[in-house]
Formats: sequence, structure tokens, C-alpha cells
Amino acid sequence: MIHKQVNKLLNNRYVTNQFLRNVNTETSAKVLYPLRSRALLKIAGQDASAFLQGLITNDMKHFEEGAKSMYAMFLNNKGRVMYDTLIHKWDNDESFLIECDKKLISLLQKHLKIYKLKRKVEIEEVDKDFKIWALIQPETTTVPEIKNDVNIYKDPRLADLGYRIISSTDTKVSHIIEMIGKDIVPKDNEDGYKYLRYKLGVSEGAEDLPLGTSFPLEANCDYLHGVSFHKGCYIGQELTARIHHTGVVRKRIMPVKFNQSITKHIEKDTVISAVNNSKSNLGKLKGVINNYGIGLIRIKEALDAKVLRVSNYSVEVLKPAWWPLEAPKELQKNE
Repeated sequence: MIHKQVNKLLNNRYVTNQFLRNVNTETSAKVLYPLRSRALLKIAGQDASAFLQGLITNDMKHFEEGAKSMYAMFLNNKGRVMYDTLIHKWDNDESFLIECDKKLISLLQKHLKIYKLKRKVEIEEVDKDFKIWALIQPETTTVPEIKNDVNIYKDPRLADLGYRIISSTDTKVSHIIEMIGKDIVPKDNEDGYKYLRYKLGVSEGAEDLPLGTSFPLEANCDYLHGVSFHKGCYIGQELTARIHHTGVVRKRIMPVKFNQSITKHIEKDTVISAVNNSKSNLGKLKGVINNYGIGLIRIKEALDAKVLRVSNYSVEVLKPAWWPLEAPKELQKNE
């Protein structure tokens, strides 16, 4: 009887594919992804911390309290996201590396120079000197923070996103593996990392957050420890604080799971609608890889609808497990 049930499951192609996908993406012990889509700026000088404090959503004082990395966004004066970044503590008290989308690194550098004025701070693009990696591994496994020419930082957003590794350009993959653990599986591209992010519902870079289009809370900056509501003024703070204190964020970046194999290209910003109402507009798709995508989605309406449609595909919107346990206020309020 049991053998028949097992055979039935093995003969079910969908079940088999799901099993193989889970094995490949979730249970691999340690996986190292090269993040060629990311780049670095070095900010150094005695005014570096105070300079960044007035420009980012997060609080630079976290570094004084022992933080090694911090998630933060740079906003325009209308409170919309210009650049989403990870800021890493570098080699002394007033030296930081800002990690950003490679396509936007020159624009971020220009943005910073506009506000530099007479501050004692140096802004330098150092992308040619370093490589960036993502190390995904079980939470229970620990890795060293800094060792010689390989700097390791725990991702400040989610434990599921593992670690960022910053190494010198000439550091070989074999050297990193030797330092951290020989059971690491190195990958040639970052597709698996992107797939993980989309499954989790975490946006990153200009592809997911086009310049000046989204508000930081819509991109879950508050849920990902990237915004301080207690620090002083920064560009875009007023609107961010107002949205937070009203408690109404109707749209957020959320993961969507496709219920069918994707056989055709889906355009960016394709409308997400209710399956029984094709004229409804519950959000827009920002990206897709394999059977998962992320979209900026109207939370309550999408969760109520349960089954949604993107192009000709049936999809299911998912509320991320890492969102606050208590229902956010926006789920309790109607338009």
C-alpha cells in the first residue's frame, strides 16, 4: 500500500519537480553567489558618519553601538526611493563602503557630491578593487567576520539572506571556500540568489525599485530594519514619518507564486488583477524568475482575492513569513 502511494507520488511530475526545486534551492548546505550586479562606493573622512546621517533613512549611530552592516535608503525630497543600499563598516571609525546597484553607482556618487559642500569627507568609487558575494547557508552555521583580504558581514535585513562577502578583486573563489568551509557550492551567476529574494519577497536594486517611483515603506524598508523613526532630519523624512504614523501602507512589495510554467516573457509592470475581474488593478509585477515574482501589490485586496492573474497566468500572492506577527494596521483598514 505504502509502495503504491510512493510510486504514485514519484510518477506525478509536478510533485517531483517541486521536490527537486526544494532540494536545489533550500536544502543545499552553503551556496556562494557572485553579485556582479552590485558595486561599491567608499565614504571616508572625519565627517563621513555625520554626512551620511543627513541623507539616509537609517541611523548611523547603530555603527557606534557595534553594528557591522546596515540597510538604508537614499530618498528624494518627495520621499521616494532613489537608491536602496547596504552600508558596511570598513577599516576605521570613519570609513564605510556603500553597496548599491551597479547601474546606479555613478548617479549615487553624483548625489553624494551635491551634498558634500565643505564637509571633510572623500567619496570614491572602489568597485574595481573589490568583488561582492552572497553566502547563503543554514542559520545555525557561523562564519568569521573579517579575515585578511576577505570581509564577511551578516546581511542586516533577514537571516535568510545569509552573508555579504567583500573580497579584493584578485581573491580566488577557492581561497574564500578554504577560509569559510569546503562544503560551499560556488555558482557562476546570481540567479539562485535572486530566486531566493523573490521567494522571500525582498526587492533589491533598480530593476525592482525603479529610481524615484516607490516609497520606502512600500519596499518594506521598515520591516527590513532599514528606517529609523527616532533620528533627526534627513532628505525625504517628513513624508516617510507621516505615512508611518498614520499606519496606512496600502501597497507593499510582496512575492507572487505562479501556478503554471511560464512559457512567454512577461513585461515589467504588467498589471496584477483578480482572476474573476480582469479590469481590476491590484498591483504591478516588478520581476520574475522561474515560478516566483515580486510585485508592488495592494495588500488587503490581493489577500482577499486569493487567486490573481498576471498576463495569462494564474498566480497566488503570499504574505511573507518574516513580516510582523501581528497584522499590520493597513490590513485592518479599508480604503
